[in-house]
Formats: sequence, C-alpha cells, structure tokens
Amino acid sequence: MIPIGITARNEAKNIRILLSTLRESVRRAEAALHLRFELHVILNDNEDHTPTLLADEKELTVWQTRGGLVEAQRALVHARPTAPWILFTDADILIHPDTITELAAAMQEHPEVEIAYAEKYPLPPLRRTLLAQALYYFNLREGYQTKRLYCNGQCFAIRRWHIPTVAELRWDPAADNPFLNLATGIRCDDMYLSLGRAPEALRCTPAGIQYRPPETLRGMFRKYQRMRLELERLAHFFPRQNPRRRRLDHSRLRQAPRREQVLYSSFQAALLLCKIAYRTQQFYYGRISKKPCATWLPVTETKEPLG
Repeated sequence: MIPIGITARNEAKNIRILLSTLRESVRRAEAALHLRFELHVILNDNEDHTPTLLADEKELTVWQTRGGLVEAQRALVHARPTAPWILFTDADILIHPDTITELAAAMQEHPEVEIAYAEKYPLPPLRRTLLAQALYYFNLREGYQTKRLYCNGQCFAIRRWHIPTVAELRWDPAADNPFLNLATGIRCDDMYLSLGRAPEALRCTPAGIQYRPPETLRGMFRKYQRMRLELERLAHFFPRQNPRRRRLDHSRLRQAPRREQVLYSSFQAALLLCKIAYRTQQFYYGRISKKPCATWLPVTETKEPLG
C-alpha cells in the first residue's frame, strides 16, 4: 500500500478537480503495476471551506496539520513508517492519466532512484498582458536554461523522506534576523530534498502535471522571494552544500522564435524589479525593522480554477 499525500492550504477552488485527475491516474497505475494506493488530504494551516467539500469523499483520509508544508509531509511520513516510498502532490495542479504509473514504475524498477518527479507544464495564462505571456513562455521553456537537476515539489515520489526539524538544525544565532527568520526551520521541500543528491538519484517522468504559473508582477515577486530567500536560508543551515544552479542556455534562447525572445526581454525587466524589491526588503528587515518580514504569501492567480 503506497500512501499519496495531497498537501493543501485553502485549495477549495481546485481540490475536487485535482482529486478527479489523481484518481484516474491512480486507477491506471493500480491496473498496470498491481499496486494499491491510499489517498490522504493533508490540510496544512487551512482556513477556507475545503473540509466541507471533502466531507462526503469516500476512500480518503483528511488530516489537519499546522506549521506549513514540511510539517504536513512529516505527519504522513510518521504515520506510515513501513511504506517503501511515499508520493506527495500539491492540490492546485492537474495530473496526467499516466503520471502515477510513470512515477511508480520509476520507483519499482530503478532502486538507485531516490526521487521520481513529474515534469511540469504551465497552463496558458488567463490574462492577456505582456508580462503574463512572458511568464508563460518562460515556464513553458523552463527558463531557456540548462537541464534541471532538482526535483519538482509539486508532484513527486520519494524513498526515505527526511527533512530536519527545527531542533535538528544548527545555525549561527548571530546571523539570524527578521528577514531570514531561521528559527522557523526549513519551509520548502524540493530545494532541500534535492540538496546533495547524485544526478542518477533523481528521475523526471514525462507524463507530468499542469499548473498555473504567476501572471502578475506581484505574483512573480512572491514566487521569486520564496525561492531566493529559501536558498539563502539553506546556505545558513548547510554552508558546505550548495544547491545546484541552472544557467541560461544561450543556444536555446537564440533558437526560440523572435516573439519569445522579445517576451524574454520583458521577463528580464520584470525580474530586475523583483531583485530590487528583494534587496530592499533584505536591507530593511535585516538592519532596520525588528518585525518579521511577510513571506510565503499566496500567489492569487495560481489558485484560479484549473478547469
């Protein structure tokens, strides 16, 4: 029996369509691989009416947890200690019918694989702005960057999940400030789980998932803030382990259609604004303000209905 943990925070708009696509994918995997899966929705810090929507769901366990995404995952891992591996998925995505089959096959047939993750495909933007189009193509082409060597935390299977608790982490207290807020521990799963793993331990499966990327400057900044800040926080927790960095693949960008090259320039202009805003926050909350910086704020457009 393989547990599937669906981590959800205020996902009433999409939880049902996610469950519909996930169940179809699970049905195919069970038929093809002779496995059984059990579904768990883990509501982490939830404040909307998602529990009401799930009240009549059958063959589904609903959990309530506090402390963010990582603690939601930890609760399921501790509850299923004998599972050979566990699969986690976000609640604001669509899952291809073959995704669970491909993830499960990778874990069954390749013991060297520690994390199998689903490829991600952005949905076309709802907004018709230049920035929305630029962000869509940036995500569609994976940023015109070199090959990804870290897992997609939106949908992945993992053996021996472990993310240190706050009590297990060590850092220099003098380095902490209201911007870093190191005392809250690790917030992001995929960056830490990819840290230090050999390339052969990570495998991407092509069937994948669909999701909504940011479409506004505010949404773009909030995603950038999460990523950049978590990288800096990990550097304090694990100073000798540098996360793999991707870089721009100039040949891919040159081969892109002219329109996409223009959109990429628009993306770079918006990215510069995000970097300026981030550095401003870093200076203000790191040296002036004593109040914690508001981070991990919702990206509203990524929560719009998927279908």
